[in-house]
Amino acid sequence: MTRRVALVGAGWIADAHAEVLTGLEGVEIAVVCDPDRARAEALARRFGIARVVASIDEIAPGEIDVAHLLVQPPLHEPLARALLERKIGVLVEKPLALSAAAARALTELAARRGVSLAVNHNFVFHPAFARLRAQVAAGAIGRVEHVRVELSVPLSQLEAGAFGHWMFLEPRNIVYEQGVHPLSLVHALLGRVESATTTILESRELGAGQTFHTRWAVAARAERGTAEVQLAFGAAFERFVVQVRGTDGFLEADLRRDTLAGEGKSSWLEFYDSYLASAQRGAMLRRDARRGLKRYLLSTLRLARREDGFFASMRGSIEEFHRALAGNATEALEVLGWCDEVARAAAPARAAAVAREPGPARAGEVVVLGANGFIGRRVVAKLLERGMPVTAVVRGAPFLAPENVRVFRARLEDPESIARAIAGARVVIHLATGSIDTWDAVERTMIRGSLAAAEAALRAKVERFVFVSSIAALDTGGSAPIDDALAADPRPESRSVYARGKIATEQALLERHRADGLPLVIARPGVVLGAGSPIQHSGFGLWVRDNHCVGWGAGAHPLPLVWVDDVADALVAIAAFPGKTLDGRALALATNVPLSARDAVSELQRATGRDLHFHARPLAVSYAMELGKWIVKKVGRRSADFPSWHDFAARSLASPIPSRTARELLGWKPVEEREAFLDRAVRVHGSQRERNTK
Repeated sequence: MTRRVALVGAGWIADAHAEVLTGLEGVEIAVVCDPDRARAEALARRFGIARVVASIDEIAPGEIDVAHLLVQPPLHEPLARALLERKIGVLVEKPLALSAAAARALTELAARRGVSLAVNHNFVFHPAFARLRAQVAAGAIGRVEHVRVELSVPLSQLEAGAFGHWMFLEPRNIVYEQGVHPLSLVHALLGRVESATTTILESRELGAGQTFHTRWAVAARAERGTAEVQLAFGAAFERFVVQVRGTDGFLEADLRRDTLAGEGKSSWLEFYDSYLASAQRGAMLRRDARRGLKRYLLSTLRLARREDGFFASMRGSIEEFHRALAGNATEALEVLGWCDEVARAAAPARAAAVAREPGPARAGEVVVLGANGFIGRRVVAKLLERGMPVTAVVRGAPFLAPENVRVFRARLEDPESIARAIAGARVVIHLATGSIDTWDAVERTMIRGSLAAAEAALRAKVERFVFVSSIAALDTGGSAPIDDALAADPRPESRSVYARGKIATEQALLERHRADGLPLVIARPGVVLGAGSPIQHSGFGLWVRDNHCVGWGAGAHPLPLVWVDDVADALVAIAAFPGKTLDGRALALATNVPLSARDAVSELQRATGRDLHFHARPLAVSYAMELGKWIVKKVGRRSADFPSWHDFAARSLASPIPSRTARELLGWKPVEEREAFLDRAVRVHGSQRERNTK
């Protein structure tokens, strides 16, 4: 009998669940459920799923047998409860709930209803950890005495300033979002926690009253031994290592590299025993390295199934659940016991902010879409400095706004919410981009979402609609200066998804300007730098590692850089500009700072103390390598777009961009003196870490 499954939540983790489930015999994904219907439909198309619903209330009784719950952690408990009440078994993405007490109530409900409840502690099934557990179970290192786990991970949301993500809302949340991974491994080896002492080693202030602990040290006593856990969130160097010391040996599993190494005792004299220990560890690492390389090549060529560590761990966990259709309630409760113990050290929760009603629009209201973004936060501050009334439109909480700022929570994918926010506005500054990882997502959010915002602006009779595009919409691969003409790159089909999206959005909005009188102004910032911009900016080159940047060419020519505050000043000046002179025009916002990609990376290295490297590489060589990757994918019967030389050339940003319109009409005077620009936009990354560290 076929088991019918619903995916509740269509975010990025849903793809991994769907990929595993489509390979399981006797299992059918019957429904995708997500309030973002467009996102759910995109997932359904990718995996051939027949039905899409917006709420679990739309799932008919008996329509499914099991649900995979793939939503944000605060929704785990209420949605799991609702599904269990309907006698639907549930596999929950970690964590099961936000406390052991809440998880216990769910497990008791599952027992009463006679259905399965389990949590996806997938890293317990990681191949390297599975090999370690097998060695421990076989007695290879004697009796386990101590376990040490180090998790050091970058957080893209932290670097991007996306502080509205749930893991940043309270200091304890990161333990349940990321810390549950290493704690589930400690539990698998040592059992339940008996006592734990947690020390916060480093913290950051993300905003007024919003603290984020970046480094934690945990010392614990457990049922079957002692443990240390080192946690680093937003770290530059990534590590995920489990070390187990026994009475007769030592093992170390590297879950990032998928390797296992260790040593034991021998009967040889000390000098030869030392040699053997090192040689044996080296041999184990070489064996795993060769196996990993072979596995990658075979899976790339579609000669073997996908076996990377993360996906293998997901497959192992999901297969185990569906094989037994049994819950792991005891494990889930005890892992949450570890989480609760560690989270006690977090700073006290902030008092819940009282959600203010935005109230009616005021005379001259300026609506900023994407107000909590890197540029958006500066624009809001600059508007307030000018005494202009501001409506901040943000995708999620929190947005720590002054009392006089109206705040709307809205998404480009939800035209009604955008329309409510724009109603009554004089000016709209559109900085929101939405999801840009696939062309489907770009069409859904960037293009159709921007058109919906434009329609709302037309209905509201706004005086100006400012679309913040990018110089990525231009053909920047030549040597001739680019003027402020409306025409974008005439070959969008040869450009990256992001550039194509910006070009298509510009064209769609220009059609509304010509046909319906949308009072459109297009702003095209250059490579925007400043406090809060990523060190690994793609404008410098291709960051093959977070400290190794491969240039789009020699990296010796000046780049079209611009300080984020200067961009914000220009956007505010556009909003305040009288009359219709700017309507239907495009303004580039870039400077003539004599600073190349090579120079910028070198200055960042000095300012931050990071081991940063810039590698010059001819564009032809990079293109040939990309072409080789395309050939390998095609041989492996994998979908891949043919690499575009035109796009490679555009990424070099070789074309000078004078930005004459902004200078002449707005009186824009950006920072262009080299040392002043470096202090404000580049060297600030060195002092920023000092300010953020307690």
